[in-house]
Order: sequence, then structure tokens, then C-alpha cells
Amino acid sequence: MISLKHLFLEGRYDSLVTTLSNKLLGVIKDSYSAVNNPHGKLGKKKIFYKQGETIPNIEDDTKQPKIYFEEVENATIPVEFYLQLKVQWIEGLDDFRYGGDAFNDSKRDSKEAPLIEIRFELDPTDYPRILSSIAMHLRDILRHEIEHVTQSGWNTIDGKYISSDNALRTKINAGILPQARYFTLPKEIPAMLQGLYFKAKKSKQPFKTVVDEYLSMWVDNETITPQEKENILTTWRSYLPKLAIRQEL
Repeated sequence: MISLKHLFLEGRYDSLVTTLSNKLLGVIKDSYSAVNNPHGKLGKKKIFYKQGETIPNIEDDTKQPKIYFEEVENATIPVEFYLQLKVQWIEGLDDFRYGGDAFNDSKRDSKEAPLIEIRFELDPTDYPRILSSIAMHLRDILRHEIEHVTQSGWNTIDGKYISSDNALRTKINAGILPQARYFTLPKEIPAMLQGLYFKAKKSKQPFKTVVDEYLSMWVDNETITPQEKENILTTWRSYLPKLAIRQEL
């Protein structure tokens, strides 16, 4: 049986993510104006790049500035973190790239609030039809990264603390462990499932469908094999009761 406490908390997370994702979507809409700026700028920040121009690494703060920054405080969960958004509009990109990271202390306690960064690299010719996809991915990424910042550090929530898995991540990145291992890291399982669950609720799609599409994407680009996908699903199914997610996979 799912406790009322779990349902209450789920509602608080949903409310926070919805508020933040709507705010960031508005910023992304406004950022499109840089495409029509003669210098490709939003305010004083260059974010539109024509073909032939050098495009900086979006993850490099010294080369690509953020276009939004906020200190988020939510006393009802409770959770507190800094949030920043980076966007690049790239002529001729012919792709849709997105990502996010939570920069968070891996210790149980920390005096430093974490930072969540969200990034989008977009083709101007896809605007505005791409906005619905941006909205869905914003919700997934935000819910995913907020889960991470409650696993350790400043926002550690009782029962959620997970010690550092950086050694395993290093081995995965070095090719010592298969890429599929990333999907079953103790910190990633709850973050991925919570993000995908929220995405399923907001898109009104079956959770099973959203998860299958997500993992199939990694099979299609050969990051994982079909058998590894099934192994990941088996592991994820075992976590659903712990996360109070009453869905089938």
C-alpha cells in the first residue's frame, strides 16, 4: 500500500517541477529572439550561431554563458538549489540536443547548496514546433536532477542518502565497465524512474511506453544492447515499490 505521505510528497515535487519547467520554457521562447538579432545575442549574451561560426562547448561556463539563473527554495519538500539554463540556437544543426547535471556534494551533509544546470542545443528551423518536445524534456530533466540533489549534500532527505558512485562512473567513462552499468547505478535508478514517471504523467502516456521509448533510444544508437535493455528493466522493476511508483514496466 502506498502511504499518504508518499502521495503528498509526490504532489509537492510535481508542483515544483511544473512551476520551474513552465518558467524555463518561457525563457527559451524569449531566447529565440537572438536568431533575429544581427549579433546573435540575447541581451549581451551570444546564443545564436550561423553556419561557419565557431560554436563553443555549451558545458564550458567561460565560453557559453547561462541565460537564466535562480536560487530555488522550497520549504515544503524541503529542497534548495541554484538553477541555471543554457541555450544555443545553431543554424543547420538538424538535431535536438539536451542535457542536465546536478553539481552536488556527495557527503551526507554539506554547507554548500547544489547547482542544477539544464542545456539545450536547438535548430531555429524547428521553432516553434519543437516547443512541446522541449517542455517534456524539461520536466524529465528537472525531476531527474532534483532527485539527485536529495540523495546527498545540502538537501539530503532521510532514507534517500546514497554514497558516492564516482568510482563506478569513472570506470564506465573509461570503458572498463559497459555503458549499460550507468543505468543501474544506485543514484541513477531513482532519478531516471522519477523523471520518466513525471514525464509520463504530464504527457498522459503509459509509464511503460515512456520507459520503453527512452531505453530503445539507447539501443538504437548502440549504447546498450537489446539484452542489456531487458536486464535494466528487470532491475528497474524491483525498485518501483521502493519509490512508491504503482506502475507496470
